[in-house]
Formats: sequence, C-alpha cells, structure tokens
Amino acid sequence: MRGGQMSWDDEFDLIRSYVKRRMRELERELESAFNFMYTFPLGAPPYGPSLDEPLHEIYLTDKECVVIIDVPLLDQTSITVEAEEGKLRIEGRTRRTIKANEIGYRLMEREISRYYKELSIPVECNVSEMSYSFRNGRIVIRMPKIEKT
Repeated sequence: MRGGQMSWDDEFDLIRSYVKRRMRELERELESAFNFMYTFPLGAPPYGPSLDEPLHEIYLTDKECVVIIDVPLLDQTSITVEAEEGKLRIEGRTRRTIKANEIGYRLMEREISRYYKELSIPVECNVSEMSYSFRNGRIVIRMPKIEKT
C-alpha cells in the first residue's frame, strides 16, 4: 500500500488469498462427500452388506408404466411390492445366499441374501390397479396411467 492507496499487487494478493481459501474449503467439502460415497463397496447400498439394489428399467406406453427389475435367484414367496405417492418400493429375499461373482460382479467379495429397490414413478399412475409378475429372475410391474382430462 502506497500513500493510503492499494497497489495492483496488493489487490491481486487479496484476490489470490481469497481464491486459495475458497479452494481449500471446496476441497474439504468434496473430500467429505467422496469419503461418504466410497465407504461402501461399489454397487452396495448403505443399508447392509448382504443387501443388493437391483438394476431396473422403466417403460412408458400410452396406457401404462412398466417397471422391470432384475432379481436373480429371488424367492418368489418373499416379494413385497408397494407403491404410494409417486414412489415404488420392492423387497425380497434370495432362495440362497449368492456370491457377488455369480451374478456378474468382478473382484467383489460379498454375498447377497436380500434385494431392495426404491424408485420414483415418472408419471401419475393408478397404483391401486398395480399388478406384478415374476418370471426368470425378473419382476415386471404394471401400473395404468391416470388419464388427464
């Protein structure tokens, strides 16, 4: 500072220190977020080591919403499908404990004995008329769309 006025160097030093401080704050926030994300093995949801969140697909036709969920070796008698307020929840137990490498995971040493999936329904559907079927390791859920007038 010269004669009560800041020089260009002083102003750039202030900006530089502000940017460095903000970058350190951002790094801490990102590190915290990534530490949380990677405390669980990839593909494993944070609600238990024997629980798997299965893959799903959603198809929309003119009249219905169709959700297909892959659940290899699921015990058909243990399936629970619930829908409410735009959410769909599916749970079930496997017929036996599955080693992750049996169903396509590589380099993952864990076992699966339950499935759990919760997802948003992308359109308004009449969930009271929802139906589902199970065949060949897949749950197919059908919900008629609510017609807008």
